[in-house]
Amino acid sequence: MVMRAEMPSLTAFHAFEASLRYGSFTRAAEELGRTQGAVSRQVALLERQLGVELFLREGGTRLRPTPVARSFGGKLQVLLDRLSALTLEVQASGGVGSDLNLAILPTFGTRWLIPRIPTFYAAHPDVRVHLTTRVGSFDFDVHGFDAAIHHGRPHWPGARLDELMREEVLVVCIPEVARQIESPEDLLRWPLLQMESRRSAWSSWFRSFDIEGQSLRGPLFEHHLMVIQAALAGLGVALLPTFLIEEELNQGKLESPFPDRRMPGQQGYYLAYPEANLSLPALAAFRSWLRDELAPPGTRAQG
Repeated sequence: MVMRAEMPSLTAFHAFEASLRYGSFTRAAEELGRTQGAVSRQVALLERQLGVELFLREGGTRLRPTPVARSFGGKLQVLLDRLSALTLEVQASGGVGSDLNLAILPTFGTRWLIPRIPTFYAAHPDVRVHLTTRVGSFDFDVHGFDAAIHHGRPHWPGARLDELMREEVLVVCIPEVARQIESPEDLLRWPLLQMESRRSAWSSWFRSFDIEGQSLRGPLFEHHLMVIQAALAGLGVALLPTFLIEEELNQGKLESPFPDRRMPGQQGYYLAYPEANLSLPALAAFRSWLRDELAPPGTRAQG
């Protein structure tokens, strides 16, 4: 293990990364504003400190990286990019307030979270929330997020999860199609819009009507926003969480041939974050705001 006191300098890391990217000490030196000799010496120093050879020097101007250099360089690039982003965040904050880096599900963010964010900013004007779409669990330390919105089962290695909500799903389509559907069996005559991460959703819905063993046909989409747009375009019938399509239902753009048949979802939405991040003021404020937004209307905090 390399102890902190023995860590190579940031200058050496940058010299190596640029040399690996260009395959040349000379071009790396031009980018870094240093001499070719200085860059070469920094890389040589890094090799001695790490105890490995990073480049094969066979004469000429072109460097040939070793396999360990390629592997190390790819991981180092991620860390240097993250360090640069952190530096920009601190500079942008002006020393006031705090930032929250949040990974969100595309449709949840677009349909539910972003329209409500103004109320969070009104209550916490010194906090900035940076949103990036990300599906599935990941390593928080590697990717640099403070928290994430997760849908599925309450399991995320190395993270704590706060349950936000459960959902209920409803069969919907454009009004012209809804008028032609009188029974669950009628749905089998139409394309059934499906989502990649919920391939069993339609089968579960049909089983609730004791309809099994039927061949389900229809296109597959990556996330709910695509399914919603496909349903609005009349491409077929969709099975969607009601909280994501409130606007379309209220405006009559989508209708359900079975409005009373709302099936509870088997999985939930969660706020996931490393336990250590509980000390972040921005995350504490965001968690409190989420709880208030999701509380029943008569129980929300005032002020």
